[in-house]
Amino acid sequence: MSTPSDEGLSSALSCSPAPAAPVRATRPGRGVPVGPRLSRYTPLAVLSAAAGLDAGGVAVLNSALPSVGARFATSAQNLSWAVTGYALAFAGLLLCGGALADRLRRRRVLVWGLAVVVAGAVLALMASAFWMVVAGRVLQGVGAAVTMPAATALLMSVYSSGPMRSRALGVFSAAQASCYGTGLVLGGMITSALGWRWVFALQAGAALTTALAALRLLPPGTQEHRTGHLDMTGAGALVAALVMTVLSADTATRPGGGLPAVAMIVAAAACGYLWWRRGRTRTGESVLLDRNLLRERGVRTTAVVAVAFYFCVTGSLFLLPLYLQQLRGMSPATSGLAVLPVSLAVAAAALLSGRLMKTRGPRSLLAVGLLLTAGGVLLWCTTGTHSPYAGPVMVGLIVTGIGQGLAFPALTAIGLRNVPTHAHGTASAITTTALQIGSAIGPAVLAATAQATTGSARHGTLSLSGHHLAYAAAAGLLLIVGFGVIARRGGRVARAGGA
Repeated sequence: MSTPSDEGLSSALSCSPAPAAPVRATRPGRGVPVGPRLSRYTPLAVLSAAAGLDAGGVAVLNSALPSVGARFATSAQNLSWAVTGYALAFAGLLLCGGALADRLRRRRVLVWGLAVVVAGAVLALMASAFWMVVAGRVLQGVGAAVTMPAATALLMSVYSSGPMRSRALGVFSAAQASCYGTGLVLGGMITSALGWRWVFALQAGAALTTALAALRLLPPGTQEHRTGHLDMTGAGALVAALVMTVLSADTATRPGGGLPAVAMIVAAAACGYLWWRRGRTRTGESVLLDRNLLRERGVRTTAVVAVAFYFCVTGSLFLLPLYLQQLRGMSPATSGLAVLPVSLAVAAAALLSGRLMKTRGPRSLLAVGLLLTAGGVLLWCTTGTHSPYAGPVMVGLIVTGIGQGLAFPALTAIGLRNVPTHAHGTASAITTTALQIGSAIGPAVLAATAQATTGSARHGTLSLSGHHLAYAAAAGLLLIVGFGVIARRGGRVARAGGA
């Protein structure tokens, strides 16, 4: 799952927004064209739609996954690759997408990214084997990694300053949250009425429509002519390190996968060391990620917490529709509606988080958010095959959603603390990449944990005890991280008092 509230903003990556090429006369100090209200908001609508394709694309598939698994008779662990493959491509190529948006005309980058999303959806739509679904999802992840930075950079250049920019950023973020909630409902309804393939048809149609609208309604943007070229060796090493780290986690959960997983970890470490050693090359080539940022404590802390946070969130929300459909007998449409409260709770809590952060501070808010998220997932450990939905399932969704809504903004604020203004985009990209790594690892590892329970792998259906074990593992990891944040904050307060 993608970050509903801040992924669009943090995906600006290492882009340095440049003024867009004007299409009409503009008022001084503003990048948005003068004209009727509709024309002023037209670019915002197109860019919000492009960003919403990521959040909505993840959600719309959630309710369809059990049907996909039944069609291809695949296990829950293999089924998780429909989520993991997307997140893996997104996390691995997100920084590269930012580099493209920083060097080429951004409208062109956006349209090409959307075209790749369409190609991935068509491949999954026509799949005759499950690997084709996974390949399509990987392509969609590649497209999203290119689309998100370009959309955010275009937004920042079209709405260059003033109240209009703040309003545009709010709408841009809210669009992603609303698309996630809408996707949950639409995915279930379409799967029940027409079949899971139509979910991918909807994605292809939405991405194609957005691409055509972008060509017609968005300014092309300027092209930066830089003296230094991108360090391709360092970029490849960083991407390889990210990809092999995620693959090692999935491989380690499979029978006989211990030794290959260790080999992948060693290879990932070697690639990471190569990237670290290069830093900035002697020829002055720019790198995807300045290693000096990782020396900031807040950036490091945020990256670690983000991985654990989305490991729990994405992994548990991957399993919940399987529980609702396979064990409770819900239809895809009903299960999509059943999961909707988490999206509503995230949006409501995110609206309050800004005020609370001013009075309580981001670390307190983050700790509370992590503990609430873990507590909501733990409630699902008390479910039975005939438990009323209004009991632990719905309450857990609401509590988890409130926790996410509080933790998202705090996580972003901590990641940007003590970071120079010119490096805010890259620091945000680290957080976003960490979230996607957690999204890639969580479903695979938690599905394997649930599947390891006796009898849980029968016909690809997980047992109730398997679900409980996986939820407990996810919540346990998040509790450890949450109490670690509390302990660290307590230590800082004690040192400040002693001083």
